[in-house]
Amino acid sequence: MTAPAARLAALPGYANLGPDDLILSHFSLGRARPFEERVAAAAGAGFAAMGLYVREYQRLRTEGATDADLRAVLDTHGMRVVEIEALRGWAATGPEREAYLADERAVFAMSDALGPGHHVQVIGPYTGTLDDGAEAFAGVCDRAAEHGLCAAIEFLPEMSNIPDADTAMDIVARAGRANGGICLDTWHHVRGANDDDMLRRVPPERIFAVQIDDGPRRRVDADYYTDCTRYREVPGEGEFDLVGFLQLLADMGVRVPLSVEVISTALLEQPAGEIARRLYDGTRALMAAARG
Repeated sequence: MTAPAARLAALPGYANLGPDDLILSHFSLGRARPFEERVAAAAGAGFAAMGLYVREYQRLRTEGATDADLRAVLDTHGMRVVEIEALRGWAATGPEREAYLADERAVFAMSDALGPGHHVQVIGPYTGTLDDGAEAFAGVCDRAAEHGLCAAIEFLPEMSNIPDADTAMDIVARAGRANGGICLDTWHHVRGANDDDMLRRVPPERIFAVQIDDGPRRRVDADYYTDCTRYREVPGEGEFDLVGFLQLLADMGVRVPLSVEVISTALLEQPAGEIARRLYDGTRALMAAARG
């Protein structure tokens, strides 16, 4: 497989963002929240950029907000959208393929209007063989490149047939696209393979996104999806070895901003601004501890 040369030269680096910057991931403030409240909370807490769920973008547009309206809110608060959640069904065929492509077009429209985005997260499962999955992912990458976007596979144990970093990297390598890489979420690493050697096998330049969150050492709920969408904790307040995790990434040479994704029903009972400040301060303290 060969990637088109056009528009890949500037990928996959973040424009004006580095490892000292923080991104507020969309789901840390819940699925749906007034857009200006979301943006103001991220900016007020000190986040350099934010993520946005494509379904929320579609909801806002359906309810009458224009791209210009949303862009004006971002500009008022000096905020930008760099992380887009998420593409599923990217290896679909038949009638399901058209539904997927409509979602993909919405992702690209959102990035063009509110970005430029850095990456869209790509979530399994894929259909067919591993080569089929790689070919489908290569297509996502090629179409994303036309909009200046990277595509980052997020591996999910128990919830997809891309359960770990080895499998995700296998697809990325077979696809062979400059703008194809991995989204590494601490929850899915710790709750899944929890194999640091597996992470070390990933070329650092292929880790496009790192989502950080904390949690209890043992599951609260036996169902994986329920556990990871209700019981995450502020970085530094749980039992994950996040200091060791950040030191491992630094030793590997990973130099991307951290995206803070803490999905917690308890946390969502607090005002948006307070949530964002707790997430920002907790992550900053953790980063300082990791640097010694």
